[in-house]
Amino acid sequence: MPHQLAVSTSPSGATVIFMGDPSLPMFCDPGSAPGPGMAIRPYTSIEHFLPSYVQGRFGQLPGFRVLGMAPSPELFQIVGEKARRSGATQLWVTAAKLFFEHRDEDRLIRAVVLGSCTSFGGVWLADVCGASTRDDPEPYVAVLLGMVASRAATPAMNQRQLDERTRSAAQHESVMRQLDQNAAILRANHENNMATLQGMAESHQAHMASLHEAHDAHNAGWQATQDSRDAAHAASLNQPDDGHRRFLNVIAEERTVTDAEGNTHQLADGYDRYFQRRLDGTWIGTRGDRDLSGLPGVNPDEYDEGKIKI
Repeated sequence: MPHQLAVSTSPSGATVIFMGDPSLPMFCDPGSAPGPGMAIRPYTSIEHFLPSYVQGRFGQLPGFRVLGMAPSPELFQIVGEKARRSGATQLWVTAAKLFFEHRDEDRLIRAVVLGSCTSFGGVWLADVCGASTRDDPEPYVAVLLGMVASRAATPAMNQRQLDERTRSAAQHESVMRQLDQNAAILRANHENNMATLQGMAESHQAHMASLHEAHDAHNAGWQATQDSRDAAHAASLNQPDDGHRRFLNVIAEERTVTDAEGNTHQLADGYDRYFQRRLDGTWIGTRGDRDLSGLPGVNPDEYDEGKIKI
């Protein structure tokens, strides 16, 4: 995203004035679709935003000390009028000024920072300007207000902003369509799961009606399982040891995970926990300490957590 920045230094070097900060992005309220370059953060009033900003930006200077903060009705009026002239309708503005000091070797430096937080409904931005001087910074407040009031974008920048708003609106519409499609997929999956459960219930009734056949099938299945485990054990003798497997996992970006029955699986790396669905053997990975609770379309009771081996 483009940022505005202006810096001016007096001929003696005793005073510096700045307007804008490239490190401040445009913010997007949680629940809204963020555009390119946006950061997700709830709207923060200037009385909370400005002290945190000044501390983070200048707090490392020697002898840093905040002297005080007060509302700025003049900046509030300038920012609000400029936003309304640009066509803003859902508008909320807070503005303030903060004074602080620090030391430059044996000299005391005092500074003032003016800031505003402006919400347009769903998206909001923070704007700052300030002056640092060996003298009293209060007279520079009027200079900073004049700079903010007279600041204007070029026609080319205005057109670029209009184009970006158009792209952002199109992206939002695309996201909403994708959400509708995902909801339809979840509904279809739910219906398939219910049909599967119904089929399982019918199979269970048939199984109970033919106990003798089930007993024979159980014995045959047990023998097949034993054969499979014997074959797996024989195959494991030819598998690389843990050290080589770890090296291979790094190359393939995989993790070796053991399921509830002790069988190993090669799964995609990048997750801290892995869960296997008992019905079809599919896996879901999560990060951190998160489990499957709250995931759309997922019933945690259908899954067993695997153990990361390598």
